[in-house]
Amino acid sequence: MSPTATSGRLVDLQEQWSALYKEELPRLAKARDKAQPKWPVYLDHCFARIILDNAVGKDKPWMERVSKPATKNMSQQQLDAALDLGRKIASGEADLDQLNQRSLELRGKEGPKRKRDGPGNGHTANSPKKRKSRPGDGDIRSHFFNDHPKVKAGSPAPELLEARETIFSSKHLTPFRRFVLILLTYIPRGRYSTYGAMSSYITTQHHKSSARAIGNAMRNNPFAPTVPCHRVLAHDGRIGGFGGDWGEQGRHAAEKKRLLAEEGVKFDSGGKAAGRPYTDFQEDGEVETWYKEIYGDDNKQYTAGK
Repeated sequence: MSPTATSGRLVDLQEQWSALYKEELPRLAKARDKAQPKWPVYLDHCFARIILDNAVGKDKPWMERVSKPATKNMSQQQLDAALDLGRKIASGEADLDQLNQRSLELRGKEGPKRKRDGPGNGHTANSPKKRKSRPGDGDIRSHFFNDHPKVKAGSPAPELLEARETIFSSKHLTPFRRFVLILLTYIPRGRYSTYGAMSSYITTQHHKSSARAIGNAMRNNPFAPTVPCHRVLAHDGRIGGFGGDWGEQGRHAAEKKRLLAEEGVKFDSGGKAAGRPYTDFQEDGEVETWYKEIYGDDNKQYTAGK
């Protein structure tokens, strides 16, 4: 093959790779496409990290094998490998969650906790269940891959997925505030949590925090009510709050109670919410992934509300 032809193929592979990880995979993730039972990441750079660590780095982070920017510096063989794995993720032939955990482990980070399939299921990172193709699946995916398997019920609403992306990208907010705001989106509709429960989760799983730091991070939430700060109450189940528009004395206090009531949260005659507050943030591996994406390798330096 002539140098010109080789150069042309390399450029073509670079363009395919950029389209796959920057556009197609994030689009599928945001749509909760059935290719994966779980989409642990949504951002283009997250897909690049996962794919390149597994396909190019293999036993080490990809940066130890290829100089940045990867797209311009990968060889034809490396681009082929990255495209192949990316297409398998998109088609459901590779398990994105397992690949993400392996990538995090290569970087010295503990992967998010996740439920494992029982013994003898016959599935590996490269072989989740697939579904039959169906009419109406034709779209840009046809440039990259085939059809895919089922997604679990109860997927987040599109506006929540978009809100998480927006918060993550709001670099004018501190890492702590971004993480707290994203954490709010994991409190289920019809449930409430408390400032103390959220701070206990962060302190136990990540770094020192406090109920007041949580309240300050939520103050004048610019993403409300899509990002549901109204679902966070005081330790005794009352409206409570640490100031701000959604606190007990805030101008949205009545609205907060109304929203909770519409979602199914009941209050007794004394103004206390019924039922146990939501505390199971650690059960969703996506929360851990968001923390790692926001704080990166420097998470140990952060405390309380920083």
